[in-house]
Amino acid sequence: MKYLLVEWVKDIPKQYSVVSLDQLVDNSHRCQPEQTVGKIVQIVWTRGKIYPGLVLKIGDEEGNLSEEADGLAEAAAKNLTNRKTATGGKKKGKKRINEETAVKIDQVLAGIEERERIGNQIEGEPPMEIEENENTNGIVNENASTDNNLVDDYKEKYFALKIKFKRLKVKYRDLKQRIPETNEVELYPESGVTLASSDLASTKMASPKPTIQARNLFRRLFSAAELSGHSLQGKKCNANQDKATLPAIDSVRRDAVINFILKEEGFDGPPATGNLAADKIFLKSKNTTRKEIVKSLSEFLREEKAGKS
Repeated sequence: MKYLLVEWVKDIPKQYSVVSLDQLVDNSHRCQPEQTVGKIVQIVWTRGKIYPGLVLKIGDEEGNLSEEADGLAEAAAKNLTNRKTATGGKKKGKKRINEETAVKIDQVLAGIEERERIGNQIEGEPPMEIEENENTNGIVNENASTDNNLVDDYKEKYFALKIKFKRLKVKYRDLKQRIPETNEVELYPESGVTLASSDLASTKMASPKPTIQARNLFRRLFSAAELSGHSLQGKKCNANQDKATLPAIDSVRRDAVINFILKEEGFDGPPATGNLAADKIFLKSKNTTRKEIVKSLSEFLREEKAGKS
């Protein structure tokens, strides 16, 4: 499978993603991907929507391209932040001009109010007192200027965080796109038995008891023919000694289901308490739960056989 490192044309700041070859809209591009490098192509993205992207590179390793995409996104964000810092954090356009005008008006009004307050205080006082108050007025204006600088600093930090958020949002979108390819989960470690994560979640939601979940997992992992034509362990039932013994159902999938349920109930592996009495209780509870699961599954297979006969 080939993967493409693309730059989204319409995103500001620049954003980068890794897409698979089959996400290209044009079939000719999918057949000859090498010719798309340096060109803008149409790409099927989230929810079937199509966006233009500039192809920067083609590769076989998705992970390596993803690292390059992250690096490019970080560099783009850093460059944009540096440019904004170099210009003193000033924005172009009508909105920025209006903000600056409003700040200047506020400063003028504050200065007038301060002078009126000082004038009322110094009425009839010696000139020396006036000079001290004028110095105070200068300090107030200086503090106001410092506050404005702090506001600009916070705006810079906010803008940088906003860029980082957009980059993480694109990365999340990439990961979400890959979910359909990796939604199979192993039921029990080293069992080799896999099941769609959505199916596994549905069995949990629809199963009020462990024995019922075991039955629901059997329905997902075995076909109707397998369920009706096999027994759980291939043993002869005491109540049906005169009937032929059915072959045992696939032991790998069977054991994976039983071990998974035991693990979900907290009985995975040997006890590790170090207390002899507690270990005995653990083993007894584990054996009881296992017997209940085995009994329920055996009855389930007999019910399936009876339903088909």
